Amino acid sequence: MHNSGPCTFQELYSVERNMRARCRFGQAMLLQELGGKITPASTEASDRFDYETTRWHASLLGVCASGNDLSETLNAWMRAAQRRLRNDFTRRATDGRPDCPYNGAAMLPPDRTRVAEAT
Repeated sequence: MHNSGPCTFQELYSVERNMRARCRFGQAMLLQELGGKITPASTEASDRFDYETTRWHASLLGVCASGNDLSETLNAWMRAAQRRLRNDFTRRATDGRPDCPYNGAAMLPPDRTRVAEAT
C-alpha cells in the first residue's frame, strides 16, 4: 500500500474535515489529489477466498483503511483519521482541533491600557 508519509496533526485534521464536507466523488478525488491511493477489490475468481484481495483499500497521510466498496472504504478512512486525532493528547483546543490558535496565551489587555509602540 502507498503511504504519502507522516504528516502533522493539523494537516490530518484539515484533510479529514475537508473530506467529510464533500460528496463521495469529491472525497475520492481529494484523496487521489493529495497523493493517496485507492486500490479496488480484485475481481479474479482465484482471489475470492482471500479476504484482503476482495476488499477495497485506501491510504493517505499514513492512515490506511479498507472496506467492501469505495463508499465504505472512504468512511473507514475518515473514521481511522478521526481515531488517530482523538488519540493525540497534545491538542489543546476544547472542540477537538489539534491545537488552539491562542496556544494557552492570555487574552490581550484592553485598548485603554496598551502602551504605544516606540518608533
